[in-house]
Amino acid sequence: MVVYLVRDLFFVAKIRDAATQLGIETRAAADAAALHDAARSARLAIVDLRLPDALTALARLRDDPATAAVPSVGFIDHEDVDAMAAARAGGCGQVMSKRKFSADLPALLAAGRG
Repeated sequence: MVVYLVRDLFFVAKIRDAATQLGIETRAAADAAALHDAARSARLAIVDLRLPDALTALARLRDDPATAAVPSVGFIDHEDVDAMAAARAGGCGQVMSKRKFSADLPALLAAGRG
């Protein structure tokens, strides 16, 4: 199962469509706490780094031994290098631009299928 903290409907649709094609279950998280709870049974966590609670969500995953090993992927505008650096420092496993995320999404999901 893949859990995601994404509110942008364009990316929600991309995640759901790609996951459906690969036969992977997805679960949307409304906030950092919900992402953390769902990540306990997830193989991958996806976070839109543009969200105000993105770094909190990543910190919760990182700081809990039950979720620390769950791979995480964050995406953001390519020019927002400060947010990219903050996400990496906050424990996000892979940080990428929105464009790269979109292009790599099927491979990311397949790798998280476990």
